[in-house]
Amino acid sequence: MDLIYMNAQMEDQGVLHDYAFDLAFGASENDFECKIIRSNHCCEAGYFLYYEGTEYGGIIDDIKIDTASEEITYFGRTWHGILESKIIEPDGDYLVLAGEANTVLDSLISRMGLYDLFIASSDDSGINISSYKMNRYIGGYSGICKMLKKAGAKLKVAMRDGMVEL
Repeated sequence: MDLIYMNAQMEDQGVLHDYAFDLAFGASENDFECKIIRSNHCCEAGYFLYYEGTEYGGIIDDIKIDTASEEITYFGRTWHGILESKIIEPDGDYLVLAGEANTVLDSLISRMGLYDLFIASSDDSGINISSYKMNRYIGGYSGICKMLKKAGAKLKVAMRDGMVEL
């Protein structure tokens, strides 16, 4: 499987070679590190790494160079981590959500200002969100997962054609 890198303008640049890619998902993580040798260094902070058609990928937030070993390490947030870094704020006391799950996800993507990178599936999920009262000022990933769990569903994430589809 190819680990693709794209620039901050979301244009594919190429495929990484000879790398070690480690991702972590969960309540307290949602980050990654990717190690390559200096001669293969090709990314900058703000670039994205991903495997097409999977949930594995994210944005490079920091780069560290180990001069002793000639190793470069890219550190960043996974797609889940990017969602979690955005806070869902209510318009008033609470944000109440209702409707078909993918339509609700689309409205949350817009609310969090992530529509340049994330899209909701246009398919009808068959899942209905029924007057879900979102916790106040919650991270996007946590809020979405709690909402979907209450509806008996879970979040699926995949990079498709340059966009992260929820």
